[in-house]
Amino acid sequence: MFPAASGFPQEQQGILIDGYGKSGVLWTRTQIQGEDGNKEDVTLGSKDDAGSGQGRFRLDLDYVKGNMGIKTRVQWDNWTDAKPDWSYAFAYGNFFENQLTVSVGKLGSSPWGTGGPEMWKELENGTGGMRTEIKPAVVPGLNAGFILNFYDKGRDQGWPANKPMTLLEILRESVLGVSYTHDVFLFRFAYRFDGEVDTVQGNAGKKDGEDSLLYRVEERIIQKYLPGFQIWALGYFEGLYVEDKSCQLFQNWLFTQYDTNNFTAQLRVGFDVGDKRDVLHLRPSFYWKFFNNLLNVGVMFWYGQDFGEGKMYEGSPFQFIEVEPKIQFNLGRSYIAFAYNFRREYVHEYQASIDAGVEPIRQTQWMNLRFCMQM
Repeated sequence: MFPAASGFPQEQQGILIDGYGKSGVLWTRTQIQGEDGNKEDVTLGSKDDAGSGQGRFRLDLDYVKGNMGIKTRVQWDNWTDAKPDWSYAFAYGNFFENQLTVSVGKLGSSPWGTGGPEMWKELENGTGGMRTEIKPAVVPGLNAGFILNFYDKGRDQGWPANKPMTLLEILRESVLGVSYTHDVFLFRFAYRFDGEVDTVQGNAGKKDGEDSLLYRVEERIIQKYLPGFQIWALGYFEGLYVEDKSCQLFQNWLFTQYDTNNFTAQLRVGFDVGDKRDVLHLRPSFYWKFFNNLLNVGVMFWYGQDFGEGKMYEGSPFQFIEVEPKIQFNLGRSYIAFAYNFRREYVHEYQASIDAGVEPIRQTQWMNLRFCMQM
């Protein structure tokens, strides 16, 4: 924080600014068995959580004056876009010795989100709303509250033209959230209700039932005895009660990580549950640290196996496999890295593979020289 201005001696005041820029050079080659030729492309971009455009510029700003504040996040993923994406922009106030926080605007930075990696979810959408957080002093670490939110899906499906719109309909889009931070664990949970006004595509006319929830849990006991060791899990569930099960989405991830002065080892296990197809993910990685973490060298492996009636290709030993060696130079919070990725995955059977008598496999390779400058 910057020091308080002399004109406000009794008030807490300051600006906290954070952000980064990511981009690089990305070469990609794709081959599909049964088809002639390869597809190659060279463009700007970064494969390190920087979107699908030429890179990512992100700026976070938190301005505090007394017990009031403003939080914003502005982001570009495509340099050619004339306007940025305002991920969130809201005002907030802390009252009753910080036991009550009220936020109004385009909501984000949720205290009840999944927090990543693999999944960065918040149930308060970016169309606007009012969030109330209750943090009682008698229960340190507890944060519980609710959000009055706008419709999170299209409003033009499944609502009779002669049916009146009532206050209850928008109240049925509310979100409930709770988190509890303790020395031995962390827990977050949020639940979003759903009314009849809005609906996902394919579920029109089925009324409500598109409720969703998310969670995050962390274990914090082991790291007290083995510093650097962490276990946590997170998940997202959408369409809990819809009649059309193809509109449902259930995703879960479990993480185990051991981060030392010499290396970082991690295992990610994911499980996606669909209407007719489930997918199991195994994603181990290991990175050595050299010269006081100036240089990282390591590799990530990713294995995915699908099951069920909707399996991508019957009899396939995997749905996809992926290996990615990487070398990275760290410059504080910034870095320069080079990564190579090789991926083989089964796709839906198509006429060219049938005619050639081969399995429908898509093979993708990419090389990415990427840069990140972070404040």
